[in-house]
Amino acid sequence: MNLRAIANGATQAVNPNMTATLVLQGGYKTDRTGRRIAKPEQSVSVTIQTQALTSQERQELDGGLLQQGQYLSVYITGQLHVLRRIEGKGAEKLIFTAYGENEPCEWLIKSVTESWADWCKVLIWKQN
Repeated sequence: MNLRAIANGATQAVNPNMTATLVLQGGYKTDRTGRRIAKPEQSVSVTIQTQALTSQERQELDGGLLQQGQYLSVYITGQLHVLRRIEGKGAEKLIFTAYGENEPCEWLIKSVTESWADWCKVLIWKQN
C-alpha cells in the first residue's frame, strides 16, 4: 500500500504538486597531485509537494541549525541523501518557483525528516 500516494491525492485539492529540478551532486575525484575536482552534476525533473514546517521542526531549527533564511518541508517520491562525505553523496538541491514568487530559486536539502521505501520528506533551505 502506497500511503504517500493516498495522502497526496487528498492534499492536492488544497496544495497542488509542482515540478522541480533535482540537482544531484556528482561527488569529487582526486587528481594525481591530490587536488579535488568536482564531477559534473546531474539534473532530474521531479514532482514535489511543499508544506510549511511543523511546530516541532521550527523548534529544532531554533535550537540546532541556527541559520537564518526561509525553510520548507518537501514531500518527494524516491530517496534523497544529506551530506555523506565518505560516500561522496549529498548536498542535493531543488530548483523551483515557490508559491508567491516569480522566479525559480535554489533550495539546499538540509535534512531528511522522514524516509520510507518509496518516498521521503526533507527540510530545505532557500539558497538565494
